[in-house]
Amino acid sequence: MELIFVIRDKSFVFWAMLFVCSYAHSASFDCNKASTEVERKICGTPSLSALDEQLSAVFKPLKNILTFQIIERDWLETQRNTCESTECLEDAYDQQIRFLTPLPEVAPVTEKDVKLLPADKIYTQSSRSWRIVELSGLPNEKGVSERFLLSAEMLTGMLHVMIFEGHYDVQLSAYKGNLYEYVDRYPIAQPIIHTIAKDIGFDGAVNLGGNDEGKRFAGILDGSFYYREQITRNQQKGMVYKLGSNSQPKETSSLIQQWSNSNEHAIGGVMFGSIEMFGPIKAYYSHSTGEETIAPANTPGNDWYIYSPIWSKSRPVFYFKNGSITIWRANILDKTLTKVVSGDGEDLIQNPTPVDINGREAVVYLHGPNLKIAIAPDE
Repeated sequence: MELIFVIRDKSFVFWAMLFVCSYAHSASFDCNKASTEVERKICGTPSLSALDEQLSAVFKPLKNILTFQIIERDWLETQRNTCESTECLEDAYDQQIRFLTPLPEVAPVTEKDVKLLPADKIYTQSSRSWRIVELSGLPNEKGVSERFLLSAEMLTGMLHVMIFEGHYDVQLSAYKGNLYEYVDRYPIAQPIIHTIAKDIGFDGAVNLGGNDEGKRFAGILDGSFYYREQITRNQQKGMVYKLGSNSQPKETSSLIQQWSNSNEHAIGGVMFGSIEMFGPIKAYYSHSTGEETIAPANTPGNDWYIYSPIWSKSRPVFYFKNGSITIWRANILDKTLTKVVSGDGEDLIQNPTPVDINGREAVVYLHGPNLKIAIAPDE
């Protein structure tokens, strides 16, 4: 009787089949293969299914970028899959969708937009951890005593980072070691760290590794990395490597020379306390007389001992290390000073370098032998 009923009641069969089909395709994954309580909850809740599809749509343009593959995997493991309620899942999806949605291009800021802070005011100071992703370990071959992140650039939506590892050679009067390129590409069809040149004398700046490195002789221009190779103590040659090509670098007659990171892209200038090692942080601007205090000396919890100041290319912001294990940002437009990265005492943080990734403010840096990126959270 049941069999006859099913065959005759065509509308029942139609709606039953529709229910099964809609259940199987109500999320970005195959609901027929849902194996966890969270996955079954997503498939069985229309609002969550819609959010899952929305997340899949915003993630699709980012799926070839390793940074976002790591972020998505971490989100699944530590946030989505730990939820026990619909409300928790909806909140987790909302946050992730917002984070992965590209932000509009930042409007350029000129000197006339920057006003000098009154003498009795200081920057608003805070600590806010950014989302940190470990991108790759460096080869860290025998004899390495120095590491430098030389340049970082977004090229057609992909992050390229140039890194040197080696030691200072007294006889050569230059650093000697290996030059690498990191490409933030997924899937990884080849080594994520590509060796550009091995066991070379490298000349990257007047004072490579110094607090103010002076003029720089290595950098990225028009999709290529230019540098100078030290042949002997008194002889150099210009070299160029096309980013992402994994090809051999070539000799070139074109040489690059850039201002130091503390001057390149600067809207104003940065002045540090010079009498005391832990003096105040101050800023001055070429278009305005006077100076403003970013932070006074001996701020509670922060003795200012500044290294590696560097300006953003696109924002009214400069970044610096305070000591060896924290990275700070100072916004000269809204007058805020924020600690964005806190490391540990075992490995030194080096060369914070700003980039924009998916429209978001970010900083690439070395933490010991590891390359990391810190990405700004939502305001």
